Amino acid sequence: MRAASGVRAVTVGEDVLTVHVLEMRREPDCRPYAWPMCGTGKDGDETWEWLRRVNCPTCLRLASAP
Repeated sequence: MRAASGVRAVTVGEDVLTVHVLEMRREPDCRPYAWPMCGTGKDGDETWEWLRRVNCPTCLRLASAP
């Protein structure tokens, strides 16, 4: 699911009000995984993808950096 901007938006764990930018990353053994751009959350937290506007200040700052 992608918004018109192409950004994938997720919430993490119990916090369903803060919406983060989903970013694809790689484990040291090169296996891909998706996690919020700002790095919030901890192992075992579920992420839920939404068609909502990102409102995490750190994700917004990182996404707009050159």
